[in-house]
Amino acid sequence: MNDIKRITKNKKGFTLAELLIVVAIIGVLVAISIPIFTSQLEKSREAVDEANLRSLYAETTAAVLTEDQNATTDIKDATLKVVKGNDNVYTGTATLKLTQQKDGLTSGDSVNIGGVDVKSEDWKKGGTLTITVKSDGTKTTISPATSTTGTGSGN
Repeated sequence: MNDIKRITKNKKGFTLAELLIVVAIIGVLVAISIPIFTSQLEKSREAVDEANLRSLYAETTAAVLTEDQNATTDIKDATLKVVKGNDNVYTGTATLKLTQQKDGLTSGDSVNIGGVDVKSEDWKKGGTLTITVKSDGTKTTISPATSTTGTGSGN
């Protein structure tokens, strides 16, 4: 009899009910955190797209001002081309394929890049934005490419 009492007194560990409660709590925490994580992930994609567009705008402007027809960009999924027109005006055209997975911006109605407001509806899932800069002082444009199917060209 003493042996049975000793065995039951020294029993250590968790019961099945306690383990199930812990698993349920972890499940609730995961269910709460996944939407928050995906929301933050989309915000980071938009921030990357915005930073890349700003950088590409600066590179395009610099290439046009220096009349560099051999300019290139190291930005992933971006192209840059500068040509000299018959009127001696250099035109820089750059394209950027967006990485965001949802249409529009989560940060507001528009983003100002180089004095140009790029509207939220121009930011499309898998879309492409085109920057046009001219050396004659014509206003810079940033607009969606004609095709937003996600098959834009890149480096």
